[in-house]
Amino acid sequence: MQRKGTNRRQGAAIVEMAAVSVVFLMLLFGIIEYCRFIFFQQLFYNASREGARYAVVNSTDATIVTDTKAKVKSYLNGLDTKVTGYSCSVFWADAAGNSLGTPDNAPFGQYIAVDVQGTYSPILPSFLRMNSSIVIRSKTLMYSEAN
Repeated sequence: MQRKGTNRRQGAAIVEMAAVSVVFLMLLFGIIEYCRFIFFQQLFYNASREGARYAVVNSTDATIVTDTKAKVKSYLNGLDTKVTGYSCSVFWADAAGNSLGTPDNAPFGQYIAVDVQGTYSPILPSFLRMNSSIVIRSKTLMYSEAN
């Protein structure tokens, strides 16, 4: 035999579960999205740093720019295609990071810069009330060791 109040309690449990599920899913997707953004950002930082490291050691090569860009792309491991507006620049720079010319002209002890940039798009920006695009940029300057 079933009690009369049991059916009403089951309906309340469904409503409570729906309310808790919405909050839980928003929290879960927020964590996933934030981790994905940090992952992209960290890959850009590492690719920029490794590209600069490659460029400062090989700055006498005639193909330094294309080789460094290829090195940066290899460190991004295909994520350059997951962002819009991807660009990579390699240049001789001053201490402020402004371009002074091509990296093969950088004298010993001068900066060579690698600037990697792209626009990250979240998976669910409207659901999480995020910006629809976030620019990720990493510029690394290192002293030239080769000229």
